[in-house]
Order: sequence, then structure tokens, then C-alpha cells
Amino acid sequence: MAGTILHVMNYAASYRGNFMDSLSSLDGELQKEGKQNIYLFTQDARSEGAMSWIGEMQKSGQVVEFLSGNRGQDAKLIKRMVKEHGVVLVHTHFITMQQYLAVYQAVLGTKLPVVMHMHNHSKEAGNPVKNVLRRFLYSRCIMVACSESVFHSLERDYPGNEKYAIDNGVNFNRLETYASVSNRDFGLPEGEKAFLIFGFDFFRKGVDLAVRALDKLRKEGHPYSLLVSLSTNFMAVEDHIVEILGEMPEWVKIIPARNDVATLYNYVDLFLSPSREEGLPYSVVEAGYSKCSVVMSDISAQKYLKIPYGYWFESENVEALAGQIVKAEQEHGEKVANWDAAKEAIREQYVLEVWSEKMMELYRKILA
Repeated sequence: MAGTILHVMNYAASYRGNFMDSLSSLDGELQKEGKQNIYLFTQDARSEGAMSWIGEMQKSGQVVEFLSGNRGQDAKLIKRMVKEHGVVLVHTHFITMQQYLAVYQAVLGTKLPVVMHMHNHSKEAGNPVKNVLRRFLYSRCIMVACSESVFHSLERDYPGNEKYAIDNGVNFNRLETYASVSNRDFGLPEGEKAFLIFGFDFFRKGVDLAVRALDKLRKEGHPYSLLVSLSTNFMAVEDHIVEILGEMPEWVKIIPARNDVATLYNYVDLFLSPSREEGLPYSVVEAGYSKCSVVMSDISAQKYLKIPYGYWFESENVEALAGQIVKAEQEHGEKVANWDAAKEAIREQYVLEVWSEKMMELYRKILA
């Protein structure tokens, strides 16, 4: 396999996260063959938070550039990067249609393969004409689904595309180091049971469902509190909570996301994932590997995850969510007692190296 892989991504989180760890692992495999990844981020990634880690990539000598947001200029940029770095394949992540059109324009008239990584389920447009147009524009893409569930949505919406399912992998090594924190660090009273949810996309992540369920349980006398970890949308999330509860209660704490996420997973008793939509959520697997138990909706992307001490509930059902929260909390001691066995079971299923190897196999097949 010759040449360089250009990753074009709409990713601007304030921390690297498992997504960038995955690409770094893949880069390590490429370098064994004298190859490399290079990276093209969107303009949003120039934010202070994202640049804290992207700057480190630049200092280490990795090739990093940024889209401008102008389709014509961005197409020229992609063409230049392809020529300068000997790019043999373009791999996209999370990009919008507008961003994809810059890629499309750049590769038009060439045989350069384009891999579109689908990190969430495909959704049919309401307008049939838009569906036809989208199928036409994406027709040259080789699609990679992050889970079997996402793969089935691609089979429905893009029957003519070459497509593969490669389950996300997790960098478990970064979960082995964490700090010891207490309720006091988050302004919670002693004796409160703390739970964690990621809530940058308030309704997709089901934060509204979690807030309603915990409000019900607190009124029944359960001392449960909720940490809502965010990398963005702080005011919007607070406004949504106030709309639901009429106030911002003391038992809900909005906290900034942190790269040492294991500190949070191992502090709380439960991680909540009442999501309405997921591809294959890194966070659920990471939490399952950690000391906390996991309560999650039974959407297709989560229903078949192999998570020891995982508790599923009917999606959208607040009563069912509340019931599983109580059950998971009551049985949390069993998870702690059998933590080593739970970790080993998850590592065998979702270790990052397996993902990297499968991606390398796919690259070799495409470029053969």
C-alpha cells in the first residue's frame, strides 16, 4: 500500500477523545509501512479548546490544515494537499453536505477513492428529490459504518454503494489513569449519589429524559444528583433544564468536559445514556470498562452492546428509565466487586487495536 491518507473531519471538541486516539492508532499502523495520516479540520477547530490538542499535533510534526468554509477555496486546498503529500485515499468524518461538496469537487475527474465514515445512522430526507440527489453525490463513496446498526441504515438508504461495518474501538489505556475526586469537588452534599451524562446535544443524548426521571426519583426520596458534562452549548443546556423543571436545581451540575474522562467514570455510581440516536457510542463502552454501572436506552445502536452490568430501558420511557436507575444503583456494589472481570470482558470485545487492524485491511483492499 503506497501513499498518504487524508482525513477530512468536522471535529472540534475541546479534547482529543477516543475518536482522535483511534486515528492515532491507525497512524501507528500506517507508519509501520512507511505511510501516514494527514489531517484537514474545519474552521471551527481553530477554537481555543480544540487548538489545545491540535497545536500539540502540529508541534509534533503532523500535517494539519484547516478548511475555510468557502467551497471553491476548500476544493483547491484539498487538491493541493493531495498533490503535495501523495494522497491515495480521502477519508471523511462527520462532515456536512457543504463540506462534502468541496471534497467532491476536488476529486472530480480523478480515480482517488473516498471513504465516508458514518458515525451515526443515515436518515432519509423528507423530500424524495433530496434522497435521489444525495445518492448521486455520494455514489462514488465507499461507506464505513461504525456499527452493524448503522450499516443496516446504509443498506436501506444507499443500496448501490460499496459498504462495510467496522465496530468502533476504544483506547482503554487512557482509562487506566484517573484522579480521586469527591462530592465536594462538584459542590454536591455528602451522601448524594452522583450520576453522569454527556449532554452537548441535549435531546439526541436524552438529557431531558434523565432530568425528568431523576426529578421523579428525588421527589420519592432518592438522593440522586446529575453531572452534565459539556464541551459546548452550556447556556442552551441550562435553558432547556430550566424549561423542564422550572428552575436550575442544586442537584444538577453542568461541568466542562475533560480529557481524563476516567476520573468522572470512576467517581460516579452510574453513567446514563438515554440517547435517542447513536452510532456506536464510545462513552457507553468506556463507562462499562470503568467502575460505574451503565443505564442506557434500547435503541438499536445500544441494544446489542456487550456491557457487563448494563441496564437497558425502553427508549423515551421515563418511568422505565427511573426504574432501571434504581435497580442499577442498588446493584452497583456487585459491579465494583467484579470490576476486573467486567473490564476484561469489554477489552476483548472493543479493544482499539482490532479496529485499526480492520481499517488497515480495508485500506489495502481499496488500494490493491
